[in-house]
Amino acid sequence: MPASSSAGGPRAPRTAAEWDAVRAAKAELLTRDPFSLSPADAPGVRPEVVRSWRRSLLAGVDPAATRFPVDDEFVAGTRLAAVAQPILDRLADQISDLGSWGFLTDRACRLLTAVVGELPPPGRFLEMDLRPGTVFAEDVIGTNGLGCAHEEQRAFLISGTEHLRSDSEVLTTTGVPLRDPFTRRYAGTLGVHCRREYASAAVLPLVVEIGRSIEAQLLASRSDGERDFFDAFLRVQRRSRGAVVGVTAQLLVLGSRARELVREPDEALLRRIAEETGPAGRTVRRRLASGTTVTVTVVPVEAPRGSWAAVLVLDPVGGGGGSTPAAHLPAPASADLPAQLARALGAGSPVLLTGERGSGKRHSARAALRARAGDAPVAELEAALARTDPGGWLRDLTVALRDDGSAVLLAGLSELPDALAAPVAALVAGARGPVVATASEDGDTTGGAVRVREAFPVVLGQPPLRERRAEFPQLCRAVLADLAERDGRPATLAPRAAAALQGGDWPGNVRQLLQVLATARLRATGPEIGVEDLPAHHRAAPPGRPLGELERLERQALVTALREAGGDRTAVAARLGISRATVYRKLKRWSLH
Repeated sequence: MPASSSAGGPRAPRTAAEWDAVRAAKAELLTRDPFSLSPADAPGVRPEVVRSWRRSLLAGVDPAATRFPVDDEFVAGTRLAAVAQPILDRLADQISDLGSWGFLTDRACRLLTAVVGELPPPGRFLEMDLRPGTVFAEDVIGTNGLGCAHEEQRAFLISGTEHLRSDSEVLTTTGVPLRDPFTRRYAGTLGVHCRREYASAAVLPLVVEIGRSIEAQLLASRSDGERDFFDAFLRVQRRSRGAVVGVTAQLLVLGSRARELVREPDEALLRRIAEETGPAGRTVRRRLASGTTVTVTVVPVEAPRGSWAAVLVLDPVGGGGGSTPAAHLPAPASADLPAQLARALGAGSPVLLTGERGSGKRHSARAALRARAGDAPVAELEAALARTDPGGWLRDLTVALRDDGSAVLLAGLSELPDALAAPVAALVAGARGPVVATASEDGDTTGGAVRVREAFPVVLGQPPLRERRAEFPQLCRAVLADLAERDGRPATLAPRAAAALQGGDWPGNVRQLLQVLATARLRATGPEIGVEDLPAHHRAAPPGRPLGELERLERQALVTALREAGGDRTAVAARLGISRATVYRKLKRWSLH
């Protein structure tokens, strides 16, 4: 999350007066029953901080405590720590003369490793024993950057007196959750802490950037066999409507639908089913820990001798009772998406449209609603704005959903505050007109987010731009037409320019394409955009097929390591945790030699 709250809300304190005001608000709240605490009780404090104070107090954290507990059962030596250590070593060099500390914690928010710059003046906080296993969880030491990021699974910054414990009030602490791009599971948290007066708005983005580097290293360190397994998992997931689970002796990978269905006690069951399945595959029926009965289709994956791997597709039998389950559909060929949206809206079903950030979800939703509503208006509401004025935002949504003639687009559902989950779910279920909501694939899948998502009986997937090659020329024409509508300057793409753009991997999706085309129009001297008008890295179409997601991330990790090592292949191998021979093989594969 950013250092400041939503537009119009309080920001993180940055001055002595602001820290004093937050301390006074905290002192007043500490006199109350924790169960009754609400962000409305401290309007000058960021709501997410008040919620963390409440959770911490309910967990029994003492604001006057000075001890940092250590988990005696902690076992060091995780893969995350090994992969991240070279990056943390470089971080240590960068902060060697600064009053900053870098921390890496595991999935239980226990310290794996720490790097320390020049120590600030002595204080109680600095007397802590930075041993591996030191616990930074919010329910153990209260509100802090690492603990809040671990609790809410998003980037966090806690400034000065926003910390619950008084011994931490001299600091600004940050936390960024790390996910293994291979398994897509939470791996740990990265944080950089400093004296509060040294912090700036750039601190959290810097930590996020370092975190992305660690995630890229996690991916690059995977073996070829693991990559083959994950490629098989992705192939099955793209063509399946069920919940997809990838299983090996060491790994268990859950797709987004499987995360809503599979619980921890089910993992041993699924491993056993996969291990006992022969090369021909099989289909069995089993009951999960949630009580849901599923058919499990096992697709064996080739693995080295003596090991095994499989991809499982889980389909619930009969809906499981209770609330009507959402009809999760795979990301369709993009040409099919308008038809699926039209069918769902025609049947009176609210639709949740999910996909990667910037993939064009809002454009698809708006087009479907306009086609359905005809001349009637389409009301668009940004869920993120509910953080600024929850009551007013909810009233606007109520009016729109209860209007018989109005179509409603609820954008950015992942940003909806948890407190509004129940009323929004009820309003969507009783909507009188067509409703489409959009949400990112990487959005929250717990708590209030799940409640709102369950209000949508149909969930459709918007494919990312890299999977929509066939419609690329049409999409470029549509973007250029929209730009021409704004300033009256029509433009077309020259064939070579179109080919160069079509060959890119487009990690920023449609949003990135819009930026590239808008810039190219300004550079072009006439109505036709030539390849010379494109940004430099888009001017040459790469040979062969477009890169897949894993390949793109692997290539980027290699490029980054080469740049940071000044081209030294031995240093690149050390940074990535692979042999020099593997480095040379990959350099040749990605035409970087």
